[in-house]
Amino acid sequence: MIKCLIWDLDETLWHGTLADDEEVSLHPGIREVLEQLDGRGILQSVASRNDHDLAMAKLEELGIGRYFLYPQIGWGTKAEGIRRIANELNIGLDAVAFIDDNPFERYEAGTYLPELTVYGAHEALELAGYPEFQVEKLTKEAGKRREMMLSRLERKTAEQWFAGTREDFLRSCFMELEVRTAREEDLDRAFELAARTNQFNNFTERMSEDVVRSYLESPAKGLYVAELKDRFGDHGLVGAAMLDYEEERLVIRLFCISCRIEGRGIGTAFLGTVLKLAQREHPAMLEAVCSYRATGRNRPALMLLQLLGFTRKERREHDSIYVLPLPLSYCVPDWIGVKMGHFKQAEGRTLE
Repeated sequence: MIKCLIWDLDETLWHGTLADDEEVSLHPGIREVLEQLDGRGILQSVASRNDHDLAMAKLEELGIGRYFLYPQIGWGTKAEGIRRIANELNIGLDAVAFIDDNPFERYEAGTYLPELTVYGAHEALELAGYPEFQVEKLTKEAGKRREMMLSRLERKTAEQWFAGTREDFLRSCFMELEVRTAREEDLDRAFELAARTNQFNNFTERMSEDVVRSYLESPAKGLYVAELKDRFGDHGLVGAAMLDYEEERLVIRLFCISCRIEGRGIGTAFLGTVLKLAQREHPAMLEAVCSYRATGRNRPALMLLQLLGFTRKERREHDSIYVLPLPLSYCVPDWIGVKMGHFKQAEGRTLE
C-alpha cells in the first residue's frame, strides 16, 4: 500500500524544463491524477532539482501547490529529499513511491533507498489504477488526510516557537480525547487503522472486515475507538482497540493508533482508558494480556505497553506475551481531557 507519492517536476509533472523555459505546462490528465490520489488519502510531495522559489511559484500558478507536503526542491540528491519527506510525514519508505522521467534519478533513488517503489514518468496517468494505490473503503479521515497533516505541521511549528516547557505547550493545545465503544459508522475507519498503521500496532495483523465487525457485534468481544480534537482541528478517529473477554482476563487482540498523533501521550491515554472501561464492564478480570510481534517499525507499540506497566511473561517464536495485573492504576496526563463515551454492559446498562 502506497501512502505517499513523490513527484519529479520537469518532464514528469509538467512538460518542459523550468530552468530553460518558465512557460511549462501540466501534462494532460495530471491534474486529475493528483485529485484522485488526494481524495483517497494518499499524500503527495515533490523531489526536484530546481530553483525552489521559482518552482513553488509555478506550482501555485498552475493551481496545484496545495497538494504537495514538505516539497524538497533544490540542488541536492533526490534520494536525500525523499528520505526527508518520509521522515517529516512519519511514513516508512516501504509505503513511499517516487516517479521521475530520468532513468539515472530513478536508479539512484532506488539504489540508496531500496524499500522505495519507483515509477517512470510514462506511468503517471496509470498510477491511480494500480493495486497499490487502491483503498478498500473511503473514510472521512482519508478524504481529509492532507488537511490533517497540515494541522500536524502547524502544531510542530507552534511548538518550535513556544517559549515554555513541552508540558506547558501540550496543555496549550487543549486536547480532547473521547474514548468509547465503536458504532456501525466507525467500522470502516477501524478497519482502515488496522490495515494502515505500522508503528503503534502491537501485531501488525491485517484483519478482514468480517473479523473487525465481529468485535462490534459479539458480547464476548469489544471494539473501542478514540476521537481527538485540539486547537488545530478535528482529527477524527485516531485509534482502535479490539478486546476478547475471557473468564478472568482481558485479551488485547489488536490496538492501532495513527502515527499522526505521536509524541503527545495520546496512545497511552487511549489504551489506558480502554482498559479502565473494560474493567468497569467486567470487574472480575484479574489481568490484561497482549501479544506483541516485533516488525522493526512497531517498537513504539511496545514502549506504549511498557509505559502502562505491561511486563513480558513469555517469549515465543514469532511474538511475546505481555501481562498487566488489574485493576489498572494508570492516570491520564493532565494535558489531555478524556471523555468516556457509552459502552456495552453485560446487564444492558450504559455508563458515561
